[in-house]
Amino acid sequence: MSQLTNNPLTLAQKRQLHAQFSEHLRRWMEASMGDFFQHLDELFFSLAEQAVSDSVQRSFIDAIRELRQSQEHLDQHYQHRVILASEQFFLDFKSYQQEFLRTRIRIGEDQDSMELINQDVLEEDLAVMRVTHHAENRHLSRLKALHGLLAGLVPGKSLKRAELPVSPGILSNALQHVLQEWPGDLQTKLSFYELFGKHCLSGLDSLYPDLILVLEKAGLRPVRKPAVRQQQRVKQAAAKAPQHSSNPEESTLFGIVALMRQLQEEQRESLGLPSQKIANFPEDWPVATVETITGVIGILQSELSMNPPQDIRQARVTQSALKGQLIAALGKTVADQQVRLQRLDQHIIDVVNMLFEYILDDPVIPAQMKVLLVRLQMPVLRISVEDKTFLTDRSHPVRDLLNNLASAAARWADEGDYSSGSIYGRIEQAVQRILNAPEGNVDLWIEVNKEFEVYVLNEERGARVAEERLAQVAKGKERLSLARHAVDGYLAKLLPAAIPAAVYQIIDEVWRDVMTLILLREGEDSKEWKESVQILERLIDSVVPRAEPEARQAQMAKIPVLLADLRRGFASISYDSGRASMMFKQLQHCHVTSLRGLQPATMKYTPEDHSPAAGEELRDILNDEFMQQVNQLKLGQWIAWSTAAGKELRGKLSWRSEVTDLLMFVDLRGRRVAEMSSSELADLLRGGRATVLTSMDCPMIERALAAIYKALSQKVPGHVLPA
Repeated sequence: MSQLTNNPLTLAQKRQLHAQFSEHLRRWMEASMGDFFQHLDELFFSLAEQAVSDSVQRSFIDAIRELRQSQEHLDQHYQHRVILASEQFFLDFKSYQQEFLRTRIRIGEDQDSMELINQDVLEEDLAVMRVTHHAENRHLSRLKALHGLLAGLVPGKSLKRAELPVSPGILSNALQHVLQEWPGDLQTKLSFYELFGKHCLSGLDSLYPDLILVLEKAGLRPVRKPAVRQQQRVKQAAAKAPQHSSNPEESTLFGIVALMRQLQEEQRESLGLPSQKIANFPEDWPVATVETITGVIGILQSELSMNPPQDIRQARVTQSALKGQLIAALGKTVADQQVRLQRLDQHIIDVVNMLFEYILDDPVIPAQMKVLLVRLQMPVLRISVEDKTFLTDRSHPVRDLLNNLASAAARWADEGDYSSGSIYGRIEQAVQRILNAPEGNVDLWIEVNKEFEVYVLNEERGARVAEERLAQVAKGKERLSLARHAVDGYLAKLLPAAIPAAVYQIIDEVWRDVMTLILLREGEDSKEWKESVQILERLIDSVVPRAEPEARQAQMAKIPVLLADLRRGFASISYDSGRASMMFKQLQHCHVTSLRGLQPATMKYTPEDHSPAAGEELRDILNDEFMQQVNQLKLGQWIAWSTAAGKELRGKLSWRSEVTDLLMFVDLRGRRVAEMSSSELADLLRGGRATVLTSMDCPMIERALAAIYKALSQKVPGHVLPA
């Protein structure tokens, strides 16, 4: 095959390359899958021995038998699936996308299915995600190398590492596809994934080097990273954008400096800006070098690092003092060296100082996170003096990191978790890495940002799954509540004013749940539902006394069939057999009494109220601006509120019931923070205890620059803010 090819390979070359590629892949699967099935058999046997009940032991024994019968088929099916993925990747990428990369909506896809079924599907998806994530981290460096080589085979597409045909995700999904035909229960499936991660995915380091060598021998060269290309596209788009805009966010440094030049000394003082006297040195003095300015910044940064602020009060005091210290130190340095400071450099220093003042006042970022972020003031100031595009280029790496840190910080609530793996811990690590390298250039910011983005991406993946699970559980609860309410309505219509105590107990403890389950599973128009109603009617009729002997005889003949139908209903909800026997004995006494022509003792049936928690009261709630604000909340919007104990919480609106007026909020890891009704949230807003964080999705630097522009505009005489 031709070497050092930069042009796309021909179809014949791709076929030849795939043949070599798949040969290594097939050899790896034959070795690893054989070991996998052997250990799986041993695991099933061990779990059967340790089983805590006969039913669990039976499921693992059945799994052993099924595995031994179908091992060859499962192995062949899996290998065929993986080879097919690699073949389509090389020869027909569009088909590969449709078959192997298309997102499958599994959780909650069947709204009429029972909650347990959806939860099993979710647990299986979580198992796949866990083994995939662990393997991706384990083999990250070789995955990057493979990605760089294979990315060139799909020109025009930004290929992700997870989309490689031999990525842990594709290999795990192939197993999940094969296990769709596995008859065992969820626990046995989870055992498959656990062993697959340990004995197959962990051994990818024996496969990846061979594949990399095959690709390199074929002449494939690593392509540039998609992140770099994306950054270039952002810069190109920015270059093509209009240079003049009435939008203060787009004006950034240019518009802000234009306003700063118009400020008088008293106006600067009212904005908290230091005097401009530092820039009033003789014009014939040479301009201070960047190294002179950054040297002063470095000294202050070193002093600040030794005694960083520990709370928001200290941070405000430190930040206020820092401005004066910086200007005083710069003034002394330039005077001693007989150089002058350019006004643009002082304006940049002013803008950065105002930017970090904005961070301290930003209502979106929690106080403890502000204390972390303001520690970056000196490093940011150094970068902005060295590279003035920091305040003009929206895709600048330093801005990217600051915006990413602030975005994660804004979604954080202080729950006392400051560990290294927490959001707080990761932000603190990122800040500390920058502070530990006082001479650090932009490359360090890029590296820290990439690592933080990977962390956030992994957190978001887990949060999405957890959030979907919570939403599905909430929907299941809502459907259950509605079904119970509907069944109680049917019972209120069907039941007489009073019924025997034994019948009351059967209906209240068992048959209402039987009917609820059937209504959820089969629906109101189903045969099963109609039969459950008929059984209920026959149960009530069976305890009505008959005057005529013939009627009592006919009544007695129907009782065995009724009891059999009732027992099937009890079994359908796995009702306790001992308690069921007691109920049937009590029912037998009722039947004996009624067959003698006597009326058993009766009582009024009064079911508990299982109606949805909203009801008619909502119509009476004042529809003021706060209720309208709640009604306009979109899924994904964040709010902050304080509890009665004064603790601040933050949550994203994850789910809104269309039936029961329930709002569910989750934290940044997808965990439920609170459930409240619209009226409860409106009360919090009305009392000033809650805030809708409307600016959450706007990058922090852009918010800050817009606020700085607005503050300056209000001080400049005759300046009119754009509409």
